Amino acid sequence: MALEHSFRNLTEDERAALMRVAIGTAFEGGETVINQGDTVANLMVVSKGMLRVTHVFEGGHLSEFVGPLGPGDVVGEMSFVDGKGASATLIADGETEVLTIPRDAIDSLATKDPSFDGRFYKDLFMHLSRRLRATNLRADPGPAAGG
Repeated sequence: MALEHSFRNLTEDERAALMRVAIGTAFEGGETVINQGDTVANLMVVSKGMLRVTHVFEGGHLSEFVGPLGPGDVVGEMSFVDGKGASATLIADGETEVLTIPRDAIDSLATKDPSFDGRFYKDLFMHLSRRLRATNLRADPGPAAGG
């Protein structure tokens, strides 16, 4: 199950409830999953394949970050949390499937069990922390890279 890796603090029943409402979408290689700047209302998890993560900086400079992202990786999480545009463009690297979990399903679980929010967002923030650390390493690989 794709969510076991992503949401370890949720119960098996909670992960199953999210999987029941998750909508799988297939993408061919080169197809865009999320465009930089798009608002992402629902949470997404890669279930199969890989995604490349690109970012266009002011002035048009294109960089590839973090990636590739694969099964179990949560995507669109920053926009999901803060309601602002996506910070990067995600492109399918070969055949890929992404599960979309509707926000209302997440909110419904939180209404039924207030402790759900804490466990869900703890997993989400741990994911964000790992992603940020990986990005930092790519941006500044340290003295070994520079010589």
